[in-house]
Amino acid sequence: MPVTSPWPLHRVAGARFSQRCFSLLALPREPWKNQGGWTRTVASAQGADGQTDWRVSVADITAAGPFSVFEGLDRQAVMLQGARLRLRAEAPEPPNPPEPDICFNGAGSRAAFAGERRLVCDAPTEPTALWNVMHRRGRVRAEVSVHSDTVLHLPPARHLFIYVMSGEVELALPHCRTQGLSAGQVLYLQHMPAQALLAPCRVGSRVVVTVIAEEKNPL
Repeated sequence: MPVTSPWPLHRVAGARFSQRCFSLLALPREPWKNQGGWTRTVASAQGADGQTDWRVSVADITAAGPFSVFEGLDRQAVMLQGARLRLRAEAPEPPNPPEPDICFNGAGSRAAFAGERRLVCDAPTEPTALWNVMHRRGRVRAEVSVHSDTVLHLPPARHLFIYVMSGEVELALPHCRTQGLSAGQVLYLQHMPAQALLAPCRVGSRVVVTVIAEEKNPL
């Protein structure tokens, strides 16, 4: 499963473990699949069939419009910036029952939904950004969580992302120097071999943690 990311790897000698640390705003912007908005790709991977297995990105939303449809993918999203955002469900073909709208209510709110859903985004009340995780159903699993002022014991993982929404945090890994992260930074860890400790450095620190694994392997 080849992985694509805009920043170079920093490998630990004699190990598969590697890490990338970068500012989210330094990532280049790309147009949405439907040309209705902008996305910053954090990392992605394709399967042997050339299809997207998973993708982590950030969507910038400034206007109303349709969300892109992604067949066979499940989606999870966390609001990083903004106040209220509603994704309206299109009316289904009869006799299918209507599906509920998806609502975000400020930074840290989250939602999970199928990539096949046809959704229309209302105009946000202020510039809005969503942490967006997509993964191939039946092939890849993803766990996305938001933590405020919490000490976390992160498990070994093949792909693990930490985004700092606010404040400062510190990551401690066995046999590695402690890694400090501040608001707006992303840390991408590949093949993390052992449990790590993530701790806030001050009150008001909030992070988004994303773990991605193949379906046949434990998270």
